[in-house]
Amino acid sequence: MTDFEPARRLRGIRKSVIRQIFDRARPGSINLGLGEPDLPTPDVIRREAARVVTEEQNGYTTHAGLPALRERVAADYSHLKLTPEQVVVTAGSQEALYLALMTLVDEGDEVLIPDPGFVAYPAIVRMAGGVPKFYRLPASRDFSFDLEDFRRQLTPRTKVVVCISPSNPTGRVLARAELAEMAEALEGAGVYVVSDEIYRDLYFGGERPASVSEFRAGRAVVIGGLSKSMSMTGWRLGWLCGDAGVVRSALVLHGYTTTCASTVSQKSALAAWTDEAESAREAARRTFRERRDHLLRLLSTELGLRAVEPEGAFYAMADVSAHGDSMAVAERLLEGGVITVPGSAFGPEGEGFLRVSFCADLPVIAEGVRRMKGALGG
Repeated sequence: MTDFEPARRLRGIRKSVIRQIFDRARPGSINLGLGEPDLPTPDVIRREAARVVTEEQNGYTTHAGLPALRERVAADYSHLKLTPEQVVVTAGSQEALYLALMTLVDEGDEVLIPDPGFVAYPAIVRMAGGVPKFYRLPASRDFSFDLEDFRRQLTPRTKVVVCISPSNPTGRVLARAELAEMAEALEGAGVYVVSDEIYRDLYFGGERPASVSEFRAGRAVVIGGLSKSMSMTGWRLGWLCGDAGVVRSALVLHGYTTTCASTVSQKSALAAWTDEAESAREAARRTFRERRDHLLRLLSTELGLRAVEPEGAFYAMADVSAHGDSMAVAERLLEGGVITVPGSAFGPEGEGFLRVSFCADLPVIAEGVRRMKGALGG
């Protein structure tokens, strides 16, 4: 029997470092590597899901999704002046990201990706036949936007720029001025911006973070969903919206790959725009802010580690460079019963750091730090 060779577009694409570490974790490990909120899905959504399952017929929706849901999503991005036809409801934001990049990227096109950035970005670019390039969010500047480096990375072959704010893995939020600079640098170029806003409603400042699409509405595609803010990861409910031409093409691909997102999830998601759901979002932000502050305090006092303070999402980047390279440190912690993610998994700028999640109760975070202290010889 001959050895199987995958299609060329999949060669060299492997399971992410994050998943490899999770797969090797021993039973009873404290999970501080999780990119998934541990809070329950809000009652208002669960009640609606139970009603929908028991009282309604739940066949396919249109490929694009329920019109009522697309209307709500479109209204959430008032600066883009979207119609419901400019929204596609997807099986989570990951499918939306896949659709956007597969639609926009052709063979040999360059895609600028943040470094550090989400591990799926370069993999999907390669699947699309594109070439991942990187703009630095320098660790030396606490992962802030570096306009000069961004300009240097732009070439005539740049087709797409990916932006994520709040960031996975750093939790940093790009300021309005930084987003305006990014958009200005692209002025006059036929470059599309894919704005990954899955953490849009998980922020610790006074107001929701700005979007780069506010400064480049004409060639913007926004990725969003309810997985993080509503603790609906397993419900697989996301969306892609923005440029009408891109959305039309992405819808064709979506129809062939997914048909439609879960009808039960779509109907239940309509409750995410209620006052009760908004109260749940506010409560989640308070919870994660308390956990963030608890984790940062323990990392400093118990381990002597400096972490870059996140302004959103639920991750902190902890500087472990004094203990070795990030993979080696993550391996030591794994042996000690704590799951973290080496910063190198997210790009060269992440080297020397660990991504530590605070998707855990305060006592669990404290126990995780205690085990980290033991593993690091503290």
